[in-house]
Amino acid sequence: MAARPSRKHIRRFQRVAQQRLEEAHFLLAHDYVNASVYLAGYAVECMLKALILANEPPKQHEETVASFRGSAAHDYAWLKHQLRQRGVVLPRPIERQLAQVAGWSTDLRYSVARTHRRVGEQFLKATEAIVTWANGRI
Repeated sequence: MAARPSRKHIRRFQRVAQQRLEEAHFLLAHDYVNASVYLAGYAVECMLKALILANEPPKQHEETVASFRGSAAHDYAWLKHQLRQRGVVLPRPIERQLAQVAGWSTDLRYSVARTHRRVGEQFLKATEAIVTWANGRI
């Protein structure tokens, strides 16, 4: 059964977040720590976008999805602002997890520095907490 049109974007962002998180775990297990963190960052981004959409009227979804283009749409601070505008209050534990992943950026794709495995594991743990919390709110 297809998702209702009003929920299709929400479900798509949820699915993508879950896929990126699974891929991030696979990469970490095979010692591709940088790539793991990079994809896990997209999992956070996609879940925040799904949560934004879940907290607004469906008639706004097309316009909101269009706003998810460009560099601002990769910025966790901008995404958190969008959530606040929709009345979503992040609990302190989730704020702490978001602070832990706040250094993520699409610029990681150009980084030659190696991320330590422990940092990658902590990043994925924070990502899991954020994704789980957001899924529970949708």
